[in-house]
Amino acid sequence: MFCRYQAGAIPCITCLTWSAAALPAIYTGKRAPASDPAPYKEEETMPPIRRPSCADAGSAMPEQECRTPRIRWWLLLLPLALLLASVSVIGSAAELPKIIYVRPVPNNDDVLLQQGSSGVSNAAKLYRLQASTLESQPTRAGRQQQLDNAVQQGAAIVVVMGIEFKEILDKVARQAPQIRFLILEHCIDNAASNITCITFRENEASYLAGMQAALASGSGKIGLIGASNTALRQKNGIAFANGARAAKPTITVHEPLWVEGPQPFNDPPRAEALTKTMLGDGVDVIWAAAAGSNSGVFKALTPQSRAKAIGSGVNQCIQAPGRVLDNVEVHADTAIILAVGLLANGSTAPRFDFGLKEGAVALTALGLDAAYSECEILRQRPLLLKLRETSSAIVSGKLKID
Repeated sequence: MFCRYQAGAIPCITCLTWSAAALPAIYTGKRAPASDPAPYKEEETMPPIRRPSCADAGSAMPEQECRTPRIRWWLLLLPLALLLASVSVIGSAAELPKIIYVRPVPNNDDVLLQQGSSGVSNAAKLYRLQASTLESQPTRAGRQQQLDNAVQQGAAIVVVMGIEFKEILDKVARQAPQIRFLILEHCIDNAASNITCITFRENEASYLAGMQAALASGSGKIGLIGASNTALRQKNGIAFANGARAAKPTITVHEPLWVEGPQPFNDPPRAEALTKTMLGDGVDVIWAAAAGSNSGVFKALTPQSRAKAIGSGVNQCIQAPGRVLDNVEVHADTAIILAVGLLANGSTAPRFDFGLKEGAVALTALGLDAAYSECEILRQRPLLLKLRETSSAIVSGKLKID
């Protein structure tokens, strides 16, 4: 079922349901046989036999029986009925299709990987699946082993996240054509037909971040510090600059600075040094798009009286109170739920692309829980209103972001 308020073929999470009878058809191509209607049979009736009550005049019932409540015979069978029901539930749970999340590393504090876990768990609840997680050792062999384990365990859907799977997933998928594989962000060229790549229109939220940075800047200079200089990050950087110039044509956008090195996503000292370089050039609003390296950006801003940052990934306003205006959030959990819903409806598309409209990317300040975010931008209501108007234009299609 599709929600009439949702454009295109994206299923509405609150409207989409799976019937138990449809599940075998989705994963095996077979439909559960419809039961034959029972033939109509007219039952013979007879007048009901009415037991005399104590209120009846002249009742011959003993007084003690009138005062004592009678035990209903069916109450004695209630515990047995509950036991049979619990056994039925346990049996049906074991027969549910399996969705398995394969992590690229053992459990850690990485926010996006945690979103992967919650996305798979919630998708399983919504679509009647049995969810589990396999944690890989941080080696190619360890990840390969867990992919093989997911296949051997009879998964219907396997979800992976991280560039580490890009080189090994295709071979596994070709050897298990009965399984649907979902990989986030890192699409594989000429991939097997049972692999679907989930991508995010981060450039939409990047455009809004650029607008926000330009309108909040006092010096008229803004900049971006990213993790690594990839095609995707360059695209987001261009959208950031375009949004800034659309909001304030006179704004100066500093050339992006990249952390790079062996650990671009987790090198706070390097990010701190780059931030100090930007601050020295007069930049007073910096979009920190360097994942785990962002803490270095916030540290460099601590002694500054006016300079601000825009965080990324999740709400980072609470990490540096008073220093973070807002955040460009990526909701991998939402994307996974939407993707599983599309697969449930029979989609075999090689790619699902989600953005502001689907809630897969967003600004923290425009979210439902913005009031609890501690983001500085909430103090500037006219600016916030401008961002909300632009976001609505992007969602409706009136404003296209390249």
